[in-house]
Amino acid sequence: MANETETDITTQNPDLMLDAELDAAALEAALPTLAEKLGLLSADLTVDERAVLSSIVTSASLHLRELQKDNEEALFIFAKPISAAATPEIRMGLIDLPEQLGFTGE
Repeated sequence: MANETETDITTQNPDLMLDAELDAAALEAALPTLAEKLGLLSADLTVDERAVLSSIVTSASLHLRELQKDNEEALFIFAKPISAAATPEIRMGLIDLPEQLGFTGE
């Protein structure tokens, strides 16, 4: 539809709605429980599924580590209204996630 409003689009796309409602504090609060749930999930995965999850998590961690090499307090601009790496605390949590999930040394 050419005349859809932003509200209509947000209502039809749950990802956009979540982005609009999340803030940095909510993301910071959610990270520990998300890591715990991912740990439980990874224990139930097949070897191939675990390898894929490990690759995704480790790749994101390495990418964030490279982004913040020069300045840990740097503010990054993202295309989305809120990003999973919106604050230094969240970035550090994501960088540490592979180790938390036991993906180091695989």
